[in-house]
Amino acid sequence: MKVVLICSENIRKAIEEIIRNRNIKITNDSDICIIEKKYPMPKGKIGIYFDMDTLNILMEFLDDLVRPENYSKNIIMGRYNNNYAVITYDNILYFEGIGNDVFCFTKDKKYKIKEKLYELEENLRQKGFIRVSKGFIVNIVKAKEIIPWFNGKLLLKMEDSDEEIYVSRSYAKEFKNFLGF
Repeated sequence: MKVVLICSENIRKAIEEIIRNRNIKITNDSDICIIEKKYPMPKGKIGIYFDMDTLNILMEFLDDLVRPENYSKNIIMGRYNNNYAVITYDNILYFEGIGNDVFCFTKDKKYKIKEKLYELEENLRQKGFIRVSKGFIVNIVKAKEIIPWFNGKLLLKMEDSDEEIYVSRSYAKEFKNFLGF
């Protein structure tokens, strides 16, 4: 696939890398343009507009265009200090829902993500993540200890973190079945 890239010089290198990492060629002789919002669309071409707030949507769209049907991505986009980061699932300790926001926690950072907990629960179960309470989904391979607790609850001590997460009584049976005990 080939595209024309129309954007400001200060973000050009980053956008070029995003596009090239998806094996898309940047050329001036394509009929498809990827355009930063403040620039006009060339006549006779098809355009995909983006700005910094929609960059993650553009990346997902490009991934969907070039991804083989049997590909299963192992990354999620997160936002930290107004910057975006690509986070691999194997670096994630857990997800936490706080109010209307969902955060992804790694060993050393907390990222805001756009997905909702119920979406993550559906999509990540086969990747080793399980819902343990109304507000938490954990990466089970990052739990260093599972401790029986009061009233049928369990306590998870997470690897590389001082965080302790409770498996609520209503999720404990499914959690135990997931682990096979």
